Amino acid sequence: MEKIFNGIDYEVLNKGLDIKYNEIHYDSRKITEGDIFVALSGATVDGHDYIEKSISLGAKLIIVSKNVEIINKDITYVKVVDTRKVLGFIASNFYGYPQNSLKIIGVTGTNGKTTSTYLLERLIGECSRIGTVEYKIGDEIIEAPNTTPESLDLIKMMKKTVDKGIEYFIMEVSSHALEMGRVDMLEFDAAIFTNLTQDHLDYHKDMESYFQAKRKLFLKLKDSKKGVYNIDDSHGKLLFEEFGGISYSIKEGIIKGSIVENKLHSTIFSLEHNGIKRVEEVKILGLFNLYNLMGVMGALINLGYDFEELCNKLGNLVGVPGRFQGVEAGQDFMVIVDYAHTPDALTNILKSLTEIKTNKIITIFGAGGDRDTTKRPLMAAEAAKYSDIVIATSDNPRTEDPKVILSDVVKGFEGYDVKFESYVDREDAIKRGIEFCEQNDILLIAGKGHETYQIIGKEKIHFDDREMAVKYINLKK
Repeated sequence: MEKIFNGIDYEVLNKGLDIKYNEIHYDSRKITEGDIFVALSGATVDGHDYIEKSISLGAKLIIVSKNVEIINKDITYVKVVDTRKVLGFIASNFYGYPQNSLKIIGVTGTNGKTTSTYLLERLIGECSRIGTVEYKIGDEIIEAPNTTPESLDLIKMMKKTVDKGIEYFIMEVSSHALEMGRVDMLEFDAAIFTNLTQDHLDYHKDMESYFQAKRKLFLKLKDSKKGVYNIDDSHGKLLFEEFGGISYSIKEGIIKGSIVENKLHSTIFSLEHNGIKRVEEVKILGLFNLYNLMGVMGALINLGYDFEELCNKLGNLVGVPGRFQGVEAGQDFMVIVDYAHTPDALTNILKSLTEIKTNKIITIFGAGGDRDTTKRPLMAAEAAKYSDIVIATSDNPRTEDPKVILSDVVKGFEGYDVKFESYVDREDAIKRGIEFCEQNDILLIAGKGHETYQIIGKEKIHFDDREMAVKYINLKK
Protein backbone atom coordinates (compact mmCIF):
# COMPACT_ATOMS: atom_id res chain seq x y z
CA MET A 1 0.00 0.00 0.00
CA GLU A 2 2.87 2.35 0.74
CA LYS A 3 3.80 2.30 -2.97
CA ILE A 4 0.35 3.60 -3.93
CA PHE A 5 0.75 6.63 -1.66
CA ASN A 6 4.42 7.34 -2.40
CA GLY A 7 4.99 11.11 -2.17
CA ILE A 8 1.44 11.74 -0.92
CA ASP A 9 0.41 12.81 2.61
CA TYR A 10 -2.16 10.35 3.90
CA GLU A 11 -3.76 8.96 7.06
CA VAL A 12 -4.88 5.36 7.51
CA LEU A 13 -8.32 5.50 9.09
CA ASN A 14 -8.69 1.71 9.15
CA LYS A 15 -6.25 -1.05 8.18
CA GLY A 16 -8.17 -3.87 6.58
CA LEU A 17 -7.06 -7.09 4.94
CA ASP A 18 -3.70 -6.99 3.15
CA ILE A 19 -4.43 -7.93 -0.49
CA LYS A 20 -3.22 -7.20 -3.99
CA TYR A 21 -5.46 -4.59 -5.58
CA ASN A 22 -6.65 -4.96 -9.18
CA GLU A 23 -7.79 -1.57 -10.54
CA ILE A 24 -8.60 1.98 -9.43
CA HIS A 25 -11.99 3.61 -10.06
CA TYR A 26 -13.79 6.82 -9.02
CA ASP A 27 -17.08 5.56 -10.51
CA SER A 28 -18.58 3.04 -8.08
CA ARG A 29 -20.49 1.38 -10.94
CA LYS A 30 -17.21 0.09 -12.38
CA ILE A 31 -15.98 -1.56 -9.17
CA THR A 32 -15.26 -5.29 -9.18
CA GLU A 33 -13.72 -7.59 -6.56
CA GLY A 34 -10.38 -6.33 -5.23
CA ASP A 35 -10.54 -2.80 -6.65
CA ILE A 36 -9.71 0.60 -5.16
CA PHE A 37 -12.44 3.21 -4.91
CA VAL A 38 -11.52 6.91 -4.81
CA ALA A 39 -14.32 9.14 -3.51
CA LEU A 40 -14.30 12.38 -5.54
CA SER A 41 -16.37 15.40 -4.57
CA GLY A 42 -17.93 17.15 -7.57
CA ALA A 43 -20.31 20.02 -8.21
CA THR A 44 -23.41 17.79 -8.22
CA VAL A 45 -22.25 14.35 -7.05
CA ASP A 46 -20.17 13.37 -4.02
CA GLY A 47 -18.34 10.06 -4.31
CA HIS A 48 -18.39 9.70 -0.51
CA ASP A 49 -22.10 8.89 -0.84
CA TYR A 50 -21.20 5.76 -2.86
CA ILE A 51 -18.69 4.15 -0.51
CA GLU A 52 -21.14 1.55 0.75
CA LYS A 53 -22.13 0.65 -2.81
CA SER A 54 -18.48 0.30 -3.89
CA ILE A 55 -17.79 -2.04 -0.96
CA SER A 56 -20.82 -4.14 -1.85
CA LEU A 57 -19.34 -4.55 -5.35
CA GLY A 58 -15.95 -5.67 -4.02
CA ALA A 59 -13.83 -2.57 -3.27
CA LYS A 60 -11.10 -3.35 -0.75
CA LEU A 61 -9.42 0.07 -0.42
CA ILE A 62 -11.42 3.28 0.01
CA ILE A 63 -9.66 6.63 -0.44
CA VAL A 64 -11.51 9.63 1.01
CA SER A 65 -11.01 13.31 1.80
CA LYS A 66 -13.57 13.39 4.64
CA ASN A 67 -13.98 11.56 7.92
CA VAL A 68 -16.38 8.73 7.17
CA GLU A 69 -18.00 5.91 9.10
CA ILE A 70 -16.02 2.64 8.97
CA ILE A 71 -18.70 0.18 8.01
CA ASN A 72 -16.43 -2.85 7.43
CA LYS A 73 -13.24 -3.52 9.40
CA ASP A 74 -11.90 -5.79 6.63
CA ILE A 75 -11.75 -2.78 4.26
CA THR A 76 -8.83 -0.35 4.31
CA TYR A 77 -9.81 3.33 4.55
CA VAL A 78 -7.25 6.03 3.74
CA LYS A 79 -7.78 9.77 4.05
CA VAL A 80 -6.00 12.41 1.93
CA VAL A 81 -6.47 16.19 1.89
CA ASP A 82 -8.05 16.34 -1.60
CA THR A 83 -8.85 13.15 -3.51
CA ARG A 84 -9.16 14.98 -6.84
CA LYS A 85 -5.78 16.69 -6.50
CA VAL A 86 -3.92 13.47 -5.65
CA LEU A 87 -5.83 11.11 -7.94
CA GLY A 88 -3.34 11.47 -10.79
CA PHE A 89 -0.40 10.76 -8.50
CA ILE A 90 -2.10 7.73 -6.92
CA ALA A 91 -2.85 6.42 -10.42
CA SER A 92 0.74 7.08 -11.54
CA ASN A 93 2.13 5.15 -8.58
CA PHE A 94 -0.30 2.29 -9.07
CA TYR A 95 0.22 1.92 -12.84
CA GLY A 96 4.00 2.47 -12.77
CA TYR A 97 4.26 6.04 -14.14
CA PRO A 98 3.57 5.18 -17.82
CA GLN A 99 3.93 8.89 -18.71
CA ASN A 100 7.69 8.56 -18.19
CA SER A 101 7.87 6.28 -21.24
CA LEU A 102 6.03 8.69 -23.56
CA LYS A 103 6.64 11.85 -25.51
CA ILE A 104 3.73 14.07 -24.49
CA ILE A 105 2.59 17.09 -26.53
CA GLY A 106 -0.04 19.41 -25.04
CA VAL A 107 -2.09 21.98 -26.95
CA THR A 108 -3.97 24.76 -25.17
CA GLY A 109 -5.81 27.91 -26.23
CA THR A 110 -9.39 28.94 -26.95
CA ASN A 111 -9.53 27.89 -30.60
CA GLY A 112 -7.54 25.49 -32.73
CA LYS A 113 -6.74 22.78 -30.17
CA THR A 114 -8.61 19.98 -31.91
CA THR A 115 -7.32 20.77 -35.39
CA SER A 116 -3.77 21.03 -34.04
CA THR A 117 -3.92 17.57 -32.45
CA TYR A 118 -5.23 16.03 -35.68
CA LEU A 119 -2.48 17.73 -37.70
CA LEU A 120 0.10 16.46 -35.21
CA GLU A 121 -1.21 12.93 -35.57
CA ARG A 122 -1.10 13.09 -39.35
CA LEU A 123 2.48 14.36 -39.37
CA ILE A 124 3.75 11.98 -36.67
CA GLY A 125 1.88 8.81 -37.65
CA GLU A 126 0.82 6.29 -35.01
CA CYS A 127 0.13 7.94 -31.67
CA SER A 128 -2.54 8.42 -29.04
CA ARG A 129 -4.70 11.54 -29.43
CA ILE A 130 -6.90 12.97 -26.70
CA GLY A 131 -9.40 15.77 -27.23
CA THR A 132 -12.86 17.16 -27.85
CA VAL A 133 -13.92 14.88 -30.70
CA GLU A 134 -12.72 11.55 -29.33
CA TYR A 135 -9.96 9.72 -27.46
CA LYS A 136 -7.85 7.58 -29.78
CA ILE A 137 -5.35 5.06 -28.36
CA GLY A 138 -3.56 3.70 -31.40
CA ASP A 139 -6.47 2.30 -33.42
CA GLU A 140 -8.92 2.19 -30.47
CA ILE A 141 -11.58 4.93 -30.36
CA ILE A 142 -13.16 5.96 -27.04
CA GLU A 143 -16.02 8.44 -26.62
CA ALA A 144 -14.86 11.78 -25.20
CA PRO A 145 -17.06 13.13 -22.37
CA ASN A 146 -14.52 15.94 -21.68
CA THR A 147 -11.84 17.65 -23.76
CA THR A 148 -9.25 16.53 -21.19
CA PRO A 149 -10.12 13.34 -19.24
CA GLU A 150 -9.96 12.95 -15.49
CA SER A 151 -6.40 12.29 -14.28
CA LEU A 152 -7.03 8.60 -13.55
CA ASP A 153 -8.41 8.03 -17.05
CA LEU A 154 -5.40 9.82 -18.55
CA ILE A 155 -2.97 7.54 -16.73
CA LYS A 156 -4.91 4.43 -17.79
CA MET A 157 -4.82 5.61 -21.42
CA MET A 158 -1.12 6.31 -21.13
CA LYS A 159 -0.50 2.82 -19.77
CA LYS A 160 -2.48 1.35 -22.66
CA THR A 161 -0.41 3.50 -25.06
CA VAL A 162 2.84 2.19 -23.61
CA ASP A 163 1.55 -1.40 -23.66
CA LYS A 164 0.81 -0.98 -27.39
CA GLY A 165 4.36 0.21 -28.03
CA ILE A 166 3.27 3.72 -29.06
CA GLU A 167 5.71 6.58 -28.41
CA TYR A 168 3.65 9.80 -28.75
CA PHE A 169 0.73 10.98 -26.64
CA ILE A 170 -0.94 14.12 -28.04
CA MET A 171 -3.59 15.92 -26.04
CA GLU A 172 -5.78 18.97 -25.89
CA VAL A 173 -5.35 20.56 -22.48
CA SER A 174 -8.36 22.59 -21.43
CA SER A 175 -8.32 25.46 -18.95
CA HIS A 176 -10.74 23.47 -16.76
CA ALA A 177 -8.32 20.53 -16.68
CA LEU A 178 -5.39 22.78 -15.78
CA GLU A 179 -7.37 24.53 -13.06
CA MET A 180 -8.73 21.28 -11.60
CA GLY A 181 -5.33 19.56 -11.51
CA ARG A 182 -6.10 16.80 -14.04
CA VAL A 183 -2.58 17.06 -15.53
CA ASP A 184 -0.64 17.87 -12.35
CA MET A 185 1.12 14.50 -12.48
CA LEU A 186 2.42 15.06 -16.04
CA GLU A 187 5.45 16.74 -17.57
CA PHE A 188 5.21 17.76 -21.21
CA ASP A 189 7.86 17.36 -23.90
CA ALA A 190 6.34 20.14 -26.01
CA ALA A 191 3.36 22.47 -25.71
CA ILE A 192 1.50 24.83 -28.04
CA PHE A 193 -0.41 28.02 -27.20
CA THR A 194 -2.87 28.81 -30.01
CA ASN A 195 -4.72 31.95 -28.87
CA LEU A 196 -6.92 33.35 -26.14
CA THR A 197 -10.34 34.84 -26.78
CA GLN A 198 -13.50 35.10 -24.70
CA ASP A 199 -14.86 31.73 -23.60
CA HIS A 200 -15.64 29.85 -20.39
CA LEU A 201 -16.05 33.05 -18.35
CA ASP A 202 -18.91 31.34 -16.56
CA TYR A 203 -16.15 29.23 -14.96
CA HIS A 204 -13.08 31.51 -14.86
CA LYS A 205 -15.00 34.78 -14.16
CA ASP A 206 -12.54 37.03 -16.02
CA MET A 207 -9.98 36.90 -18.86
CA GLU A 208 -6.97 37.19 -16.55
CA SER A 209 -8.03 34.10 -14.57
CA TYR A 210 -8.64 32.30 -17.86
CA PHE A 211 -5.16 33.24 -19.08
CA GLN A 212 -3.49 32.19 -15.84
CA ALA A 213 -5.15 28.77 -16.12
CA LYS A 214 -3.74 28.33 -19.65
CA ARG A 215 -0.30 29.53 -18.50
CA LYS A 216 -0.05 26.57 -16.10
CA LEU A 217 0.62 24.22 -19.01
CA PHE A 218 3.95 25.89 -19.76
CA LEU A 219 5.06 25.52 -16.16
CA LYS A 220 4.80 21.77 -16.72
CA LEU A 221 7.30 21.55 -19.58
CA LYS A 222 10.32 19.30 -18.98
CA ASP A 223 12.35 21.97 -20.77
CA SER A 224 10.95 25.51 -20.48
CA LYS A 225 12.22 26.28 -24.01
CA LYS A 226 9.96 23.67 -25.62
CA GLY A 227 6.90 25.89 -25.69
CA VAL A 228 5.47 27.18 -28.99
CA TYR A 229 3.51 30.45 -29.00
CA ASN A 230 1.33 32.41 -31.39
CA ILE A 231 2.82 35.88 -30.87
CA ASP A 232 0.17 37.58 -33.02
CA ASP A 233 -1.99 36.93 -29.96
CA SER A 234 -1.13 39.34 -27.13
CA HIS A 235 -1.29 36.57 -24.52
CA GLY A 236 0.92 34.32 -26.64
CA LYS A 237 3.44 37.13 -26.90
CA LEU A 238 3.47 37.49 -23.11
CA LEU A 239 4.14 33.77 -22.70
CA PHE A 240 6.93 33.79 -25.30
CA GLU A 241 8.57 36.74 -23.56
CA GLU A 242 8.34 34.88 -20.24
CA PHE A 243 9.41 31.39 -21.29
CA GLY A 244 11.17 31.66 -24.67
CA GLY A 245 10.96 28.75 -27.08
CA ILE A 246 9.52 29.01 -30.61
CA SER A 247 7.26 31.83 -31.74
CA TYR A 248 5.03 31.76 -34.80
CA SER A 249 3.41 34.62 -36.64
CA ILE A 250 2.38 36.00 -40.01
CA LYS A 251 4.68 38.96 -39.26
CA GLU A 252 7.83 38.29 -37.25
CA GLY A 253 7.97 34.85 -35.65
CA ILE A 254 10.72 32.22 -35.59
CA ILE A 255 8.27 30.43 -37.87
CA LYS A 256 6.52 32.77 -40.32
CA GLY A 257 3.68 32.04 -42.68
CA SER A 258 1.39 33.69 -45.19
CA ILE A 259 -1.39 32.79 -47.61
CA VAL A 260 -0.34 32.81 -51.25
CA GLU A 261 -3.70 31.78 -52.65
CA ASN A 262 -7.10 30.69 -51.31
CA LYS A 263 -8.72 27.92 -53.33
CA LEU A 264 -12.11 26.27 -52.95
CA HIS A 265 -10.83 23.11 -51.24
CA SER A 266 -7.21 23.96 -50.41
CA THR A 267 -4.85 26.80 -49.59
CA ILE A 268 -1.37 27.60 -50.90
CA PHE A 269 0.75 28.58 -47.92
CA SER A 270 4.19 30.16 -47.70
CA LEU A 271 6.17 28.91 -44.67
CA GLU A 272 9.57 30.11 -43.46
CA HIS A 273 11.97 28.90 -40.75
CA ASN A 274 15.67 29.64 -40.24
CA GLY A 275 15.98 31.30 -43.64
CA ILE A 276 14.37 28.35 -45.48
CA LYS A 277 11.16 29.22 -47.35
CA ARG A 278 8.67 26.73 -48.77
CA VAL A 279 5.44 27.19 -50.71
CA GLU A 280 2.99 24.30 -50.30
CA GLU A 281 -0.60 23.55 -51.27
CA VAL A 282 -2.47 22.03 -48.33
CA LYS A 283 -6.02 20.63 -48.21
CA ILE A 284 -7.04 22.86 -45.32
CA LEU A 285 -8.64 26.29 -45.56
CA GLY A 286 -8.17 29.69 -44.04
CA LEU A 287 -5.80 31.90 -42.10
CA PHE A 288 -6.73 30.27 -38.80
CA ASN A 289 -5.53 26.92 -40.14
CA LEU A 290 -2.24 28.52 -41.19
CA TYR A 291 -1.78 29.45 -37.53
CA ASN A 292 -2.64 25.90 -36.45
CA LEU A 293 -0.15 24.50 -38.94
CA MET A 294 2.67 26.80 -37.83
CA GLY A 295 2.11 25.87 -34.17
CA VAL A 296 2.19 22.16 -34.97
CA MET A 297 5.36 22.49 -37.02
CA GLY A 298 6.96 24.44 -34.18
CA ALA A 299 6.19 21.68 -31.67
CA LEU A 300 7.64 19.01 -33.94
CA ILE A 301 10.76 21.07 -34.67
CA ASN A 302 11.18 21.33 -30.88
CA LEU A 303 11.15 17.53 -30.79
CA GLY A 304 13.84 17.16 -33.44
CA TYR A 305 11.84 17.06 -36.69
CA ASP A 306 13.34 18.74 -39.76
CA PHE A 307 11.43 21.71 -41.19
CA GLU A 308 11.81 20.71 -44.84
CA GLU A 309 10.87 17.10 -44.17
CA LEU A 310 7.69 18.33 -42.47
CA CYS A 311 6.93 20.53 -45.48
CA ASN A 312 7.26 17.48 -47.72
CA LYS A 313 4.38 15.85 -45.81
CA LEU A 314 1.94 18.76 -46.01
CA GLY A 315 0.39 17.70 -49.31
CA ASN A 316 -1.03 14.61 -47.59
CA LEU A 317 -2.85 16.50 -44.83
CA VAL A 318 -6.65 16.42 -44.78
CA GLY A 319 -9.24 18.25 -42.75
CA VAL A 320 -10.67 17.45 -39.33
CA PRO A 321 -14.23 16.14 -38.68
CA GLY A 322 -16.56 19.06 -37.96
CA ARG A 323 -13.85 21.65 -38.56
CA PHE A 324 -14.49 23.54 -41.79
CA GLN A 325 -16.01 20.32 -43.09
CA GLY A 326 -17.75 20.43 -46.45
CA VAL A 327 -21.10 18.69 -46.97
CA GLU A 328 -21.53 17.35 -50.49
CA ALA A 329 -24.91 16.09 -51.73
CA GLY A 330 -24.83 17.15 -55.38
CA GLN A 331 -25.87 20.77 -54.65
CA ASP A 332 -24.64 23.83 -56.59
CA PHE A 333 -23.75 25.76 -53.44
CA MET A 334 -21.24 25.19 -50.68
CA VAL A 335 -22.23 23.93 -47.21
CA ILE A 336 -19.65 24.13 -44.42
CA VAL A 337 -20.10 22.66 -40.94
CA ASP A 338 -17.81 23.99 -38.21
CA TYR A 339 -17.48 23.80 -34.44
CA ALA A 340 -17.01 27.59 -34.09
CA HIS A 341 -18.77 28.54 -30.85
CA THR A 342 -16.94 31.69 -29.78
CA PRO A 343 -16.98 35.18 -31.34
CA ASP A 344 -13.36 34.88 -32.43
CA ALA A 345 -13.76 31.41 -33.96
CA LEU A 346 -16.84 32.58 -35.87
CA THR A 347 -14.95 35.65 -37.12
CA ASN A 348 -12.00 33.57 -38.27
CA ILE A 349 -14.03 31.16 -40.34
CA LEU A 350 -16.24 33.89 -41.82
CA LYS A 351 -13.20 35.93 -42.82
CA SER A 352 -11.84 32.85 -44.61
CA LEU A 353 -15.16 32.36 -46.39
CA THR A 354 -15.19 35.97 -47.59
CA GLU A 355 -11.91 35.22 -49.38
CA ILE A 356 -13.53 32.54 -51.54
CA LYS A 357 -17.12 33.73 -51.83
CA THR A 358 -18.66 34.53 -55.23
CA ASN A 359 -22.20 35.10 -54.02
CA LYS A 360 -24.01 35.23 -50.64
CA ILE A 361 -22.77 33.96 -47.26
CA ILE A 362 -25.57 32.56 -45.10
CA THR A 363 -24.67 31.82 -41.48
CA ILE A 364 -26.52 29.61 -39.00
CA PHE A 365 -25.27 29.63 -35.42
CA GLY A 366 -26.42 29.14 -31.86
CA ALA A 367 -25.15 29.71 -28.34
CA GLY A 368 -24.96 27.11 -25.59
CA GLY A 369 -27.17 27.24 -22.53
CA ASP A 370 -25.81 27.34 -18.96
CA ARG A 371 -22.62 28.91 -20.32
CA ASP A 372 -21.07 32.38 -20.67
CA THR A 373 -23.98 34.67 -21.63
CA THR A 374 -21.86 37.69 -22.56
CA LYS A 375 -20.53 36.12 -25.77
CA ARG A 376 -24.02 35.60 -27.26
CA PRO A 377 -24.57 39.11 -28.71
CA LEU A 378 -20.88 39.26 -29.65
CA MET A 379 -21.31 36.19 -31.86
CA ALA A 380 -24.36 37.76 -33.49
CA ALA A 381 -22.41 40.94 -34.23
CA GLU A 382 -19.57 38.98 -35.85
CA ALA A 383 -22.00 36.96 -37.96
CA ALA A 384 -23.71 40.19 -39.04
CA LYS A 385 -20.42 41.78 -40.13
CA TYR A 386 -19.50 39.04 -42.60
CA SER A 387 -22.81 37.46 -43.67
CA ASP A 388 -25.58 38.41 -46.04
CA ILE A 389 -28.18 36.42 -44.13
CA VAL A 390 -27.96 35.20 -40.54
CA ILE A 391 -30.13 32.60 -38.82
CA ALA A 392 -29.86 32.35 -35.03
CA THR A 393 -30.92 29.08 -33.42
CA SER A 394 -30.34 26.64 -30.57
CA ASP A 395 -27.02 24.97 -29.92
CA ASN A 396 -27.09 22.90 -26.73
CA PRO A 397 -29.65 24.79 -24.61
CA ARG A 398 -29.14 22.41 -21.69
CA THR A 399 -31.36 23.51 -18.78
CA GLU A 400 -31.78 27.08 -20.02
CA ASP A 401 -34.85 28.27 -21.92
CA PRO A 402 -33.77 28.46 -25.60
CA LYS A 403 -36.02 31.49 -26.12
CA VAL A 404 -34.03 33.37 -23.46
CA ILE A 405 -30.76 32.36 -25.16
CA LEU A 406 -32.04 33.64 -28.49
CA SER A 407 -33.19 36.93 -26.93
CA ASP A 408 -29.59 37.46 -25.73
CA VAL A 409 -28.23 36.58 -29.18
CA VAL A 410 -30.58 38.88 -31.11
CA LYS A 411 -29.36 41.95 -29.19
CA GLY A 412 -26.10 41.66 -31.12
CA PHE A 413 -27.79 42.37 -34.47
CA GLU A 414 -28.67 45.94 -33.42
CA GLY A 415 -27.01 48.49 -35.66
CA TYR A 416 -26.25 46.03 -38.48
CA ASP A 417 -28.01 46.13 -41.83
CA VAL A 418 -28.32 42.39 -42.28
CA LYS A 419 -31.28 40.10 -42.86
CA PHE A 420 -31.69 37.81 -39.86
CA GLU A 421 -34.20 35.26 -38.60
CA SER A 422 -34.32 33.12 -35.48
CA TYR A 423 -35.62 29.59 -34.88
CA VAL A 424 -35.65 27.73 -31.57
CA ASP A 425 -35.59 24.39 -33.41
CA ARG A 426 -32.16 23.83 -34.97
CA GLU A 427 -33.61 21.57 -37.67
CA ASP A 428 -35.97 24.37 -38.73
CA ALA A 429 -33.00 26.72 -38.91
CA ILE A 430 -31.00 24.38 -41.16
CA LYS A 431 -34.04 23.79 -43.36
CA ARG A 432 -34.47 27.57 -43.72
CA GLY A 433 -30.78 28.07 -44.46
CA ILE A 434 -30.92 25.51 -47.29
CA GLU A 435 -34.06 27.23 -48.65
CA PHE A 436 -32.15 30.52 -48.88
CA CYS A 437 -29.26 28.96 -50.83
CA GLU A 438 -28.82 29.75 -54.50
CA GLN A 439 -26.07 28.77 -56.94
CA ASN A 440 -22.56 29.57 -55.66
CA ASP A 441 -23.79 30.64 -52.20
CA ILE A 442 -21.94 29.53 -49.07
CA LEU A 443 -23.94 28.21 -46.10
CA LEU A 444 -22.05 28.04 -42.80
CA ILE A 445 -23.62 25.90 -40.05
CA ALA A 446 -21.63 26.78 -36.93
CA GLY A 447 -21.51 25.77 -33.31
CA LYS A 448 -21.65 21.99 -33.16
CA GLY A 449 -19.26 20.67 -35.80
CA HIS A 450 -18.46 17.03 -35.09
CA GLU A 451 -21.13 16.65 -32.40
CA THR A 452 -23.89 14.16 -33.16
CA TYR A 453 -26.26 15.26 -30.39
CA GLN A 454 -28.09 18.13 -28.77
CA ILE A 455 -28.40 18.55 -25.01
CA ILE A 456 -31.94 19.70 -24.24
CA GLY A 457 -32.68 19.84 -20.53
CA LYS A 458 -30.55 17.03 -19.18
CA GLU A 459 -31.30 14.74 -22.13
CA LYS A 460 -28.89 14.03 -24.97
CA ILE A 461 -30.72 13.51 -28.25
CA HIS A 462 -29.29 12.52 -31.63
CA PHE A 463 -28.65 15.49 -33.89
CA ASP A 464 -26.03 15.88 -36.61
CA ASP A 465 -25.73 19.13 -38.58
CA ARG A 466 -24.24 17.22 -41.51
CA GLU A 467 -27.13 14.74 -41.69
CA MET A 468 -29.67 17.56 -41.49
CA ALA A 469 -27.94 19.49 -44.27
CA VAL A 470 -27.98 16.45 -46.57
CA LYS A 471 -31.67 15.81 -45.77
CA TYR A 472 -32.76 19.28 -46.81
CA ILE A 473 -30.40 19.54 -49.77
CA ASN A 474 -32.02 16.37 -51.14
CA LEU A 475 -35.52 17.74 -50.49
CA LYS A 476 -34.58 20.96 -52.30
CA LYS A 477 -33.57 19.16 -55.51
